[in-house]
Amino acid sequence: MKSVIIGLGNPIVGDDAVGIKVVEYIRDTLSLPSYADVMADISIAGVGLVELFRGYKQVILIDSIQSGAFPIGTVKLLAPDQFSLALHTSDYHNMDLFTALEFSNQMYDDIPEEIKIIGIEIISPIEFSDELSTDISKKFEDIVDEVYKIITQELEMEINQTI
Repeated sequence: MKSVIIGLGNPIVGDDAVGIKVVEYIRDTLSLPSYADVMADISIAGVGLVELFRGYKQVILIDSIQSGAFPIGTVKLLAPDQFSLALHTSDYHNMDLFTALEFSNQMYDDIPEEIKIIGIEIISPIEFSDELSTDISKKFEDIVDEVYKIITQELEMEINQTI
């Protein structure tokens, strides 16, 4: 069964694009198993996001977080009760990821049971720029390494559970 890795963010809002840029870098320069699809530049939330990952066994979302609890550039695999920290799991004009999942589970039978979010701590998600901040840029390689490590561990765990 396939997994999907999705980079969330807004490509013209500075550090908010870190999830997109990390996933693009991983897709373009590192190897992932053939059963893992990659969607690097996703700027939607709610039901639109859920529609993208219908039919997959596992979903790994990479998104910026702004908790103030971690140093800038910290990478965290979020527990379900921490998902609200991810900046793109909520869509204030429509519905958040959890409401969308609940709704979608009632409508469809192909919604993944395994949804993981990897959050990357940033300072400001509202600075208009197509570049990452100096703080995030300096740590970009370390961020990529940590995200890649988590992704490969999660993919391996999923495969081991199905064997």
